[in-house]
Amino acid sequence: MKRRLGIVLTIALPLVAFGAPPVSGPYAKKLSKIDIEQVQAAIAKKQGIPRNVRKIEAIRPDKVAVQTGGKRGLNMEIYYDFTVSKRAGKWAVDANSVQITDEPTNNHRLDSDATGR
Repeated sequence: MKRRLGIVLTIALPLVAFGAPPVSGPYAKKLSKIDIEQVQAAIAKKQGIPRNVRKIEAIRPDKVAVQTGGKRGLNMEIYYDFTVSKRAGKWAVDANSVQITDEPTNNHRLDSDATGR
């Protein structure tokens, strides 16, 4: 029984951890699993953009809006919003569409959390 559980966890955990990002938008059902994988591959090839896709919004069958990024350090979140388009059967990041937003985050640490010597 333990062996079976180990096999299931070995297979299931990577699928959960590296599953497809949430896809929304009016054309979400038109995107195939292969399209989503190709969008992620196009993002991975683009220098200067984080690869962790937070969300994909299908705005047309051949164009998606993507957000990557997230928490950076203790008090900052940086998001990259851009579009990826399918041209001649290949998905590519629209370089001129990249917008970077940085937002301070609330650090919930209290002054009483500080330690002094």
